[in-house]
Amino acid sequence: MNKIKWFAFFFAPFLISFGVACAPKPQTSILLNNLQNPSQSVQEVLAREGKSDYFLLRDEGYSLRLIYLCANRIYNFVEDPDKNHIFASLQPILDSQVEEKLSPHDRQRIWACKEKKVREELSQVVVQRGIIEEERIKLSKEIVEALSERDRIAADMEFKRRLAEQEQRRIEEEMRKAEEERLRQVRKAEEEQRRKSEEERKITGYRVGEKEKEKEIPLPVPAPIPEIGIFLVMKDTRVQESAQNNSKMQDQIRKYDIFGVISSQRDKNGMTWHQVVLGERFISKKEKKFGWTPEEKSFWGKNKLLAWVYPGDLAKINTAKPLRFNIEEIQFTGIRSFSPQKNHFYEITYEITVEYIERAIGWVREVDGIFRADKNTDEMMELLKKLAKTLWPLKIQNDILRGFIRLGFTSEQVVLSWGPADHVNTTRTLLGVHDQWVYGKKPFPKAYVYFENGVVKNWEFLKK
Repeated sequence: MNKIKWFAFFFAPFLISFGVACAPKPQTSILLNNLQNPSQSVQEVLAREGKSDYFLLRDEGYSLRLIYLCANRIYNFVEDPDKNHIFASLQPILDSQVEEKLSPHDRQRIWACKEKKVREELSQVVVQRGIIEEERIKLSKEIVEALSERDRIAADMEFKRRLAEQEQRRIEEEMRKAEEERLRQVRKAEEEQRRKSEEERKITGYRVGEKEKEKEIPLPVPAPIPEIGIFLVMKDTRVQESAQNNSKMQDQIRKYDIFGVISSQRDKNGMTWHQVVLGERFISKKEKKFGWTPEEKSFWGKNKLLAWVYPGDLAKINTAKPLRFNIEEIQFTGIRSFSPQKNHFYEITYEITVEYIERAIGWVREVDGIFRADKNTDEMMELLKKLAKTLWPLKIQNDILRGFIRLGFTSEQVVLSWGPADHVNTTRTLLGVHDQWVYGKKPFPKAYVYFENGVVKNWEFLKK
């Protein structure tokens, strides 16, 4: 037993040394600047990222690690069974164990590269900001120019519109005068023809020894005129400003027109007048106003610019919308003042055009218009359209519109004036065809109209 203990004590150190010498040595990382015969995956990284600063072999379980200082990047590779390097992961250098293996100079280089990159990004931001500011200024100028062009186009369109309206009014006035002249010539020719016919009739009567017999032509009873209703005004009718003949003339009706009566009254001579609404018209007038301009008049005149004028109270200058005027349209009053922001302002005067709508109301005599109790507005308009298609004299058209009939009227003219008859009695003789039109339901008719060969010869009303 003692021999065994002595042997173990004597040979134990040799056995331990021999075991340590025979055990495999641990691998340590190697930092290289160059790599011989890199694999395909490593060559792809080198071709894409450029040559690395260091190659790190057998470090932290990776067979190969590519170190890029400025990029703060580590490419990690592992070996497959065929000794090929395969890309495994990507990580930053800072705050890793690889950073501890680098020299202080290499660490400073990493931070210097990061600072350079940040400065480059900041400079790019400044450049982009400048480009954006230039674009904003350019767009602001384009907006101002577009607004100015829009205002100019609107002013041109308004000017052309007014010219067109003036031209249209001139043409209508010329047409009206031509129509009046034509009607005057027609009336003159009719009067001349009537005079000749009257002279011939008198000469014929004296030759045969007959005395002149004047016949009174009975007129139909006019329809009652209500206080309000539809009033048809004849052509060339004068519209007065008050219900009297000596009032100042306000306008003249150039065509047949229909108005609504708003009131009626009689003058001192017993004439009935009706008040109608002729329409609406625009009234324009210039008003003098005060405003404030931020520069003197001499400045605007020297630079030939439009003056910006701020109307209203100077204390509210920030909320006032500026107006633009030519330098000739404003005048400096001599008063200077300061705004709340202590800017110089100068009081000026300018003129603006104010437009407002005014109702035109006039009075028309009863004899110049018609109330047709048997016709409403649509029926009167339809009657006007039918008369416009005829070539009848104006006197006949006026009688039809008033509801009158005359000797010599045709059946068509009687229908337009009184309407169709309720019953017709026809008699045929050697002298022609005689018709009796009965107005009113049998057995109590109200009026008779007698025709000979289609022309009115007489009529009569039954007394109540």
